Amino acid sequence: MLGLRHIPLKYRLPLIHGWLNGLSRLKSSCWTKAADSAPKSGDFVVSAFFNETIGIAQGGRLSAQGFKAGGYDIIEDDLRDCFDQFVFGGAPLPGKGGVWYIHANAPEVLVALMAHDYVTWADRYRIAYWAWETPKAPASWIFAAEYLHEVWVPSRFVQEAMIATFTEANRADLIPRLRIMPHPVPTPPPMRHEMARQRFGLQDGVCEVLSLFDTKSSAVRKNPWGVLEAWQQAFPEPSATARLTLKVSDPVSDRSSADKLLALVSTRNDIRLTNERLNERDMEAFIGAFDVLISLHRSEGFGLTLAEAMAAGVAVIATGWSGNCDFMTAENSRLVPSTLVPVYDPEGGYTLVKGDPAQVWAEPDAPAAASDLRDLAADPDLRRKLSAAAVQSVRALHIPWRREALAALPFNAWL
Repeated sequence: MLGLRHIPLKYRLPLIHGWLNGLSRLKSSCWTKAADSAPKSGDFVVSAFFNETIGIAQGGRLSAQGFKAGGYDIIEDDLRDCFDQFVFGGAPLPGKGGVWYIHANAPEVLVALMAHDYVTWADRYRIAYWAWETPKAPASWIFAAEYLHEVWVPSRFVQEAMIATFTEANRADLIPRLRIMPHPVPTPPPMRHEMARQRFGLQDGVCEVLSLFDTKSSAVRKNPWGVLEAWQQAFPEPSATARLTLKVSDPVSDRSSADKLLALVSTRNDIRLTNERLNERDMEAFIGAFDVLISLHRSEGFGLTLAEAMAAGVAVIATGWSGNCDFMTAENSRLVPSTLVPVYDPEGGYTLVKGDPAQVWAEPDAPAAASDLRDLAADPDLRRKLSAAAVQSVRALHIPWRREALAALPFNAWL
């Protein structure tokens, strides 16, 4: 399996997922599906990638924080250990009975189920938290869903993607298991804005604009090229009052994209590229130090970074399509219009959805984004107006995670 990391992603993912699906079907001969299971009362285990920097890891930490804030005594379990033991099993699963919440997509859920002896999770009420970024989720996810009592999703967009898949497979019986639970993005604690700007090399008197790009999340979907195009249209010549920072996470995962970005920005002194690795707290301070965040994504299951920026009081420009539209409006942000085009990601993680007319995503309007950039760069009052409304909108994401709302959910019967 170690050699797989050197295979291009478009070939690697089908191999990995095919292997997981085949192995899980062999191992599942002794498993009982959720509809036929009999959970017992017991502990509350939350499994997630607690010690990593990827988006799904941050989502898992937010879920754990949400449960704790709701008054639940949870046992945290790191999923990464499962990847060394899913073939032969034997990974320890803490607690007994109760609820097992797995913050990971279907392939990783299968890893978790296989890594642990079936008898250690057969009597647990099982919930997974899934996200997807196109209008139909993978049909292969249906198999994992059969062993889950609930599937939580971050947005209406993801819910509709799951419904489309279940419906197409004549599995409408799985639809009631879906529950929309947006990420409970916290308002960050007050910080010395001037100190944060100084630490990260941001300049006084300059509108500092941030765009984030994780190479593991598909360069085509995240679309940093669209941001650069909009910036160059907004400021044909380098601006003395506005500067763009592109933060690239894990550039070695997609060296060609990183090199292409470096070549594009090397001719502009108002664009800088950084790949500094930051922990969770430093990343929070980094985002909050900017004046504007821009994302010209083609699709988002939720848009966690957008919500985090809004919670920090940063004005946000983003494509007005997909999961982020659950919390972004014309009153709290600048939504960039787009046209829907067929999904085309020949080198990335969405290569398998090609050819299906239902699988589309957004092509954001670069001139409109350029206009938004000029407006926000020139008008601090507009930035403050949007950010004030944004903070209130993000606080509303906590409503499903309030103590009384969580207490009314079915899983409480097993605690």
